[in-house]
Amino acid sequence: MGRVMGGGVRPVLRKIWLRQFLLQGCWNYEGMQNVGFAYCMLPALREQYKGRPEELIRALKRHLEFFNTHPAMAGVVLGASVRLEERVAEGEADPRAIGTFKVGLMGSLGAIGDSYFWGALKPMAAAAGAILSLVHPLLGIAALLLLYNVSHLAIRYRGFVAGTEGEERAARFLRGEGLARKTEDRKLVAAILGGAYAGVIGSRTALMFGGIATAAAVLVVAALLVHLFSTFFRKAVSPSELLLFLLVVGTLTLW
Repeated sequence: MGRVMGGGVRPVLRKIWLRQFLLQGCWNYEGMQNVGFAYCMLPALREQYKGRPEELIRALKRHLEFFNTHPAMAGVVLGASVRLEERVAEGEADPRAIGTFKVGLMGSLGAIGDSYFWGALKPMAAAAGAILSLVHPLLGIAALLLLYNVSHLAIRYRGFVAGTEGEERAARFLRGEGLARKTEDRKLVAAILGGAYAGVIGSRTALMFGGIATAAAVLVVAALLVHLFSTFFRKAVSPSELLLFLLVVGTLTLW
């Protein structure tokens, strides 16, 4: 067992996990997240190549190559890269295997992360926060942060741990998380919560200016819209197209 995984320097893994939050700190058009990735790997490389400065430089250059993925999914690649780099330092693996592994995984993880975090989890948390902000603004902020970060931090942590246990364990982690199913579920919940929020706001406005009958009518229309949007999501209609549709309807209404 190597220097980092062997138990004597486990704090190094904590440093790497914490550094992943700075992955995009030096984002650039040429290498994207390459500098951030190399910065995350540095504590492990210093341990693995202690007393071997030339090999340390070569290893650092390996991780300065192009890298770009969803930041919340990068923990899987980081953990597995630490594991692979340890095998390279011990002469058990080819250094080119690290680049091949990173290139092979970063694209698909980027797509999965964009769809889950930006397209489903964040809209769901935002809609829940918007509804609870009607009770108290701080409650809405707390709900948004809690709903988003419970899932976000858990995936970052479990992904990193799975990666440190090897490429096969990382692949099993990705299959076991079922992010495709979770994405669809959270999109549906986001649509329902968004419709509920629109219904509540519309009813309150209608109650102020049109009475109970108007408020009830607005609620019925909102419920029908929720059903319509959830049907669209099930049929894989793009959220961007729905947002464009809502923008057009809102503009025409205001006009």
